[in-house]
Amino acid sequence: MSARHRRPGVAGLLLAVVATAGCGGPVDPPAAAARLPRLPVAGDGVTVSGLSSGGYMAVQFHVAWSSLVHGAGVIAAGPYYCAEDSMRRALGRCMAGGEPIPTGELAGATSRVALEEAIDPIAGLADDRVWLFHGQADSTVDKSVVDALAEYYALFVSPSNIVRVEHPTAAHTFPTDSPAAGPCGQSEPPYLGRCGLDGARALLEHLYGPLRPARAPAAGELTVFDQRPYAARGGSESFAAQGWLFVPRQCRTGATAHCRLHVVFHGCRQGSSFVGDAFVRGAGYLGTAAANDIVLLFPQLVASFQPLNPNGCWDWWGYEGRWYALKGGAQVMTVRAMVADLLGEPDPAG
Repeated sequence: MSARHRRPGVAGLLLAVVATAGCGGPVDPPAAAARLPRLPVAGDGVTVSGLSSGGYMAVQFHVAWSSLVHGAGVIAAGPYYCAEDSMRRALGRCMAGGEPIPTGELAGATSRVALEEAIDPIAGLADDRVWLFHGQADSTVDKSVVDALAEYYALFVSPSNIVRVEHPTAAHTFPTDSPAAGPCGQSEPPYLGRCGLDGARALLEHLYGPLRPARAPAAGELTVFDQRPYAARGGSESFAAQGWLFVPRQCRTGATAHCRLHVVFHGCRQGSSFVGDAFVRGAGYLGTAAANDIVLLFPQLVASFQPLNPNGCWDWWGYEGRWYALKGGAQVMTVRAMVADLLGEPDPAG
């Protein structure tokens, strides 16, 4: 893995994979804001989570920006740089299992690119908090893949800060306790499973500590924003025109001085162009965030054939260039620019 921050032109590399979500009707959201607003978000309150390809992206963003990100919730995904620029490895050892994942070698690669300043220093991971989930009925991502992720994180993060949930009946799905979700052992659109576990709350509580009971989101707290300026800044061709932003009213009005920011990465075929707002509204994040001063950023990808990404997956194998796992990766840069605006920071790339 090269340590360069800048990438060559977009590479159209691959795939039709990682079936993480399904279909759904379009939505008619309110008009998008031109740029994300500066909000009273504490710099030490940024965390991430994601399912499947979104889980891989959460790991990438966490490791690349560990001085900023202080924890990750990962559902059904593997370690940083698992695919090593290879579609064969992505579909094989990083999903189906079989071939061992060399966690020691991946950790060594992480250390090298950190020393070359292509990602943040690995010391930034040491006191972070990590929540991992896998279902025993998951036929898409093998248990050995999540085992490797746990092993990888344990090399950098205090083991006492890592929680692992192996659910006895969950398939390849996001776990919820919602009666409106599908069966826990079924992988069907929009890939939200009725698993008797509020996965969004569980991961947020591990990342942030004890939380107040959820409340119903208020009108106007969930809005859309224009992702196009950020995608242009990052050099990515994979982002939808609009993303979702959830701001609890107390964070928008200034009623509280310090809010937290959690970035949620959807899975393949789970973005709004596939399932509308079913994942954003149905995964369980909104109610817990509303009651606990947590701003939620839901960046959205779309399907494309140039670059080749027909299922709208996050890039964790290199379809938008070799630097995908580094700070200079197109999608990493794009999301980092969104976060910078919310924090009121200058452009992180200078």
